[in-house]
Order: sequence, then structure tokens, then C-alpha cells
Amino acid sequence: MKIFDKASRPGFTRGVQATKISKKLGMLAAPLLLAATAAHAQSVSIPQVHSTVTGGSASTTLTGLPTGTNGDATIDLSLYGDFGYGTEMLTVLLDGVSVGVAAPTGLDCVSGLTQILIVDQATLAPLIADGQLEITFQPTSNVDNFCGSYNGSPSNVSFVVSGTITYDGVTGTAAEEQIASFMENRARALVQNQPDVARFVDGRAGGRLNADVTQGAGSIDFASAGRGPVWATLTGSATKFEEGNDQSYFLGAAGTHLSFGENTIVGAMLQLDLAEQDFANGDKAEGRGWLVGPYFATQISEHPLFLDGRLLYGKTDNEFTPDGDATDSFDGERWLATLNLQGRVEMEHFTMFPIISASHVRDTQDAYTDSDSVDIDSQDIEQTEVALGVDFEKPMLSHDLVLVGGLSGIWSDTDGDAASSSVIGNYNGWRGRIDAGLNYSNGAGLIAGMNVFVDGLGEDDLESYGLSLALDYQF
Repeated sequence: MKIFDKASRPGFTRGVQATKISKKLGMLAAPLLLAATAAHAQSVSIPQVHSTVTGGSASTTLTGLPTGTNGDATIDLSLYGDFGYGTEMLTVLLDGVSVGVAAPTGLDCVSGLTQILIVDQATLAPLIADGQLEITFQPTSNVDNFCGSYNGSPSNVSFVVSGTITYDGVTGTAAEEQIASFMENRARALVQNQPDVARFVDGRAGGRLNADVTQGAGSIDFASAGRGPVWATLTGSATKFEEGNDQSYFLGAAGTHLSFGENTIVGAMLQLDLAEQDFANGDKAEGRGWLVGPYFATQISEHPLFLDGRLLYGKTDNEFTPDGDATDSFDGERWLATLNLQGRVEMEHFTMFPIISASHVRDTQDAYTDSDSVDIDSQDIEQTEVALGVDFEKPMLSHDLVLVGGLSGIWSDTDGDAASSSVIGNYNGWRGRIDAGLNYSNGAGLIAGMNVFVDGLGEDDLESYGLSLALDYQF
């Protein structure tokens, strides 16, 4: 075994290297994992790779990375292989750029060797701008394939390596992406929690209490009753997303309207909402806001066809807290437009209710400078949903009980600018929903109902199911 000579080590073109060697029982191969490690820091696991060819390289590509940083990166590697001589080493390349050399000299086929490389911010920033990073380990030609199998690798390997890369200063772009995700989820919750104004003209007006339980989501809904002219609603929901983020949402609304004839109303409403989202990496976003604007509902001619809509404008007051760092505040504004058309078709044994609904939300985040003097750019998201469906009801023999159900297809499209375009729109396209339940009426204005549903059919990343209970009473 030769004495290691620093002068014989190939120089690296970019980055600074530090070395530590230790003996451990073994190293674990980790899947790609994004997690917070310090204020504004993100750590990404490098999956285990190996080579069974003498002098042969190995590489892996990391995706979905934060695309900006104002600090250096640390690459922490665990190695196993033919590193018995000072000239046996690995050159580490990021997107083809050499950032250092791993040279755990003097130890052949020994597990638990570690090596640390430091990559300066100027080198790292352009490489991660696309959110991807190819990491290549290129050995010198004398790293031979005579080591045995290690940690699930084949036998006769020349080296096995895994580790992590940590950004010491993830900045504005990462914050913008988190905020964009928060805005997208808040927009969807805003539409889902809108008060029903068609009930003032279609004969279904009445107080209601509605509780939903879904896979990772729950909601509670109370509404005052009567045909007006003053009404109020309060709704709330809690949702758990597949990526590990949690959101809670509450919306209160109050309005008043004038009647024009027996089947048309025009009014104005005020809405106040609160949204909170906890991210899997420890970040947190919160927003409070208001919306105000006109609404209408009408029966079209003498036909059992009902149309309602609203156009609301409002402002938001928001906060974003990176894990372990100070809370920053920023403002925003929103527009919401909805239009719903539903009919009633009497069949021999049941009644059908064809429904078409459309909604559009535009949410804008104002630019701001965070507590670390990092500029966060402004951004917009726009979310459009169109739902086509048909509900039905069939009276049972007692006529006190009514079997109800429905089938709908929902088309969704979310667009954004700046950083938002890289993280939103995961649920774009079509998905299906099925409902089935039973309603009870006492004939004196009281209606109670139970409904089961499955949502997200045909969409791999969005699926929920649950049970809803409803209580209606016309005062």
C-alpha cells in the first residue's frame, strides 16, 4: 500500500474538497428524498450506484430539485471499493462539470468510508436551474472490479457509492414554488366551499348541516335557511395531499338579494376565508382574505332549468415561514367567477338533474423581500374547472325515503407563471366522481341525507372517498 501524496491527486476544476474517513458497519442506499436540514436548506439523497467494470463510471439523475440557491452545496458520500492506493479515486461530476475528487486512500473493499465535497454557489447555481442534476462518478483506470457484493450490489464491483447533496442556501425560487403550491390548493378549496345560491329559486332552500369525511380530507358546512333576503354560510375543510402536505381551509359568507318576480334574484355577497398549509419539509404558508361582488340565480322561462353565477374580487394577506426561519408577509389579490346550469327531467320511475358548472380563479402574489434580503418575485396562477354530470333521485315505496346518486366528469386546468409553472397543474385533465345516498323527508320542511362518494377516478395522483351527512330544514 502506497503512502498517499496530495501532489499526486488530480486537481478538480471547480469546488473545494474536504476529506474525512471513518469505518462503519455499512452504508444505506437511500431513495430520492427532499427534506429540510436548516434554515433555507434542502437535502437530497443520492441513490446508490455502482460499477462492475474496471475504470467504468456510474451516474444517476436527481429531479424535482429546488432551482435556486445563494449558498454553497455539501456533497456527503459513502463509498466502498478498490481504493487501496493513492492513485485510486473517483472524480465527481455534476452535469459534466468536475466538482472534486473522492479519494479514501489505503482501504480496499472496506465499507463505511465517507467523503465530503463542497461545491461553491457560483458553480452550483447554473447547474440546478432546470431542477435536475446528473451526478457522475468517474474512477481512475486502476480502480479494479475485484471487490465482493455490497449492500445489494452485484459481485466483482469496482466501487459502490451513495450519499446526499445539501444546498446551504436555497432561496427565492424555492419559496416561490412553495407559495405557488399553496395558492393552487387554496384556489381549489375556494371553489369547493362556495355557497349555493340556486337554492333560493329552485325550491330547495333550507338550513343545512353537512359533514364530510374523505381519505385525508374532511369538511363541515352550516347554512342558514329561507329564501332570503339575508343569508349566511360557514364551511371548513381539512385535506392531506399525497406529497405529505396538509391544508386546512375555512370560508364564511353572507349576502342579501332582491327578488324580481318569483324566480329571479340579484344580490351581493361578502366572503372571508382562512387557509393554512403545512409542507412536508417543515415550511408553512397561511393566508387570510376577503372577496365581495354580485350574484344572481334565476329559473329560465317556465322550464325546470336554473342558472346561477357570481363574480367576486378580493385581497389576501399572507405569510410564509421557511422551516426554522423567520416569518415573511406578502399581499395578493384574487378574482372568482362561477356559472352553474342545472335542469330537471321527470322520468317514469325517477328524476334526473343534468348539471353543467364552470369556475375560474385568478390568484396573484405580490413581490416582496424576505427576512434574509432575498427578493421573491410576484406570480399568478389561474385555475379553471368544468364539471359535467347528472344526478338522480328515486322515491322509495314509503315516499319518505328517496334514493339519490350522481355521476360527473370534472375537467381541470391550472396555469402559472414564474416559479409556479414548475410545481402546479399536477391534477390537470379529466377525473370522475360517483355519488350515492339516501334522503329522508318528514313532510314538514325537514330533510336528512346520507351520501357516499368516490372522487378522482381516472387520476392517479388525486383520489378521495368518503361519507357525507346532510340536514336541511326550511324555516
